[in-house]
Amino acid sequence: MANKSQSWLVHIFTASGAFAGFLSLEAVISENIMLAFIWLSIAFFVDGIDGTLARKFNVKENIPLIEGSIIDNVVDYLNYVFIPALIIYEFDLVSQKLGLLTVFIILIVSCYTFANKNLKTKDNFFVGFPALWNILVFYLFILELSQTANFLIIIFFSVLTFIPIKFVHPLRVERMKMLTICMLILWGIICCLFLIEMGYQEFKYFKYKDIYFWFWIALTFYFIYLTIYRTVKKVH
Repeated sequence: MANKSQSWLVHIFTASGAFAGFLSLEAVISENIMLAFIWLSIAFFVDGIDGTLARKFNVKENIPLIEGSIIDNVVDYLNYVFIPALIIYEFDLVSQKLGLLTVFIILIVSCYTFANKNLKTKDNFFVGFPALWNILVFYLFILELSQTANFLIIIFFSVLTFIPIKFVHPLRVERMKMLTICMLILWGIICCLFLIEMGYQEFKYFKYKDIYFWFWIALTFYFIYLTIYRTVKKVH
């Protein structure tokens, strides 16, 4: 009985990401971008650990009637695709003339990602861009590029959806797993500093900002390295 109760709690935990998405959506409507990203970050955290919890408590065996992966996909499409597309549209990250087209592209190509049966390799890398629009839109805010540059970047990653580049899954990779998790934690800490900056403009003048910004860029290149390395390396 205890096992079933724990399994149900895991499903509820997974589904709670939808509530975080709703609160993020509300923040977007209220034009509070810091709060919108905070709730998306919470949803991202939930999605990052719910699979581990599901395996630990044997959720699939204890509650065979409920398909946890479907709950996960519904929540992920909301938080990884729909809300980021709305952020791009509402905050004019691309020109108004291209706004609806951009949203259309993101929503449509992401359907392919979620329907792709070969989305992951046997060593848990994603095949093609895994619809991480929540992460990409955060980068667009931090880098403060032009609307044209943002549109071209979105098109670039949309195309990568259909190209078999191996994108790293930081929590499930087998090679250099602990190092990658440590890098992810550091990356997340710096992202928190950027979120503080969004809410408190005076934080922009924090004297160490340039240091942690470039360290954040270096961490990004670490994940890019893993992606390139795994793409060119054959795994048997």
